[in-house]
Amino acid sequence: MTTSTEKSADTARVWKRAAYGGLVVAGVILVFGQTSVMTAAVAGVLAFAAGGYLGSRMSGAVRETEARADVAPSAPAPMTEPVAASAVAEPEPVATVVEAAEEMKLVQPSKALPGEAELAARKGTWRYEGNSATA
Repeated sequence: MTTSTEKSADTARVWKRAAYGGLVVAGVILVFGQTSVMTAAVAGVLAFAAGGYLGSRMSGAVRETEARADVAPSAPAPMTEPVAASAVAEPEPVATVVEAAEEMKLVQPSKALPGEAELAARKGTWRYEGNSATA
């Protein structure tokens, strides 16, 4: 289990790296960008804040994962007795399974919708036949 001094050391390390990252971002923008010093400084501060925040969140998640891994299960899993080969149940016939599935329909139509019969009568067998693509 991590102590508070270990947590603060991790946090300090994360923010120190974020500060270095912010300085690098500001330096790169100053050297390669055609912007002012103020723009580079703002970009560096934003990089510092984002890096520190995300780094502290990630290190907290890593500590939490490690703490969970250190905790051992309180009770061992119960042992099951081996099943004899003759005691294994035989599978149900397929017809029984299909009949059971038909009985368990979740949505059953109550009555025909208005206009359903007319639509079915107008449906027909029309099919689109486009022009051939010969040129």
